[in-house]
Amino acid sequence: MEEMEKIIAPGGRFEVRVAAWEARNSQWVYVPSLLDTQTQAVIFAFTNPHWSMDQATWRSDATVHFVLRKFPGDHLPATLELLVNCANQTATVGGAEFRLAEIEQALEAAFEKKPSAP
Repeated sequence: MEEMEKIIAPGGRFEVRVAAWEARNSQWVYVPSLLDTQTQAVIFAFTNPHWSMDQATWRSDATVHFVLRKFPGDHLPATLELLVNCANQTATVGGAEFRLAEIEQALEAAFEKKPSAP
């Protein structure tokens, strides 16, 4: 994966780092991670590189809103929203709050496999 973008929080303490890889011909996956710039510690990174960020918007100095999807996209809903509080190291998925260490599992649980076509 190649790091290609940094999205810095308004206060400068946290940043979203985005690494990209080509999953298929001209089909890119943009994998986000979160960094504490004061300590240079990665506070969150996906273990599965198939999670892709469609959008990241800082809502405050420590809170970022993500719109995510997962390659290859054989699930419903097509995207999930994640609100991360970097200072508290918690995140909200579907109205429920989780520690950052639990987020990937919570996102997986929010997906439903698409039924196969007859």
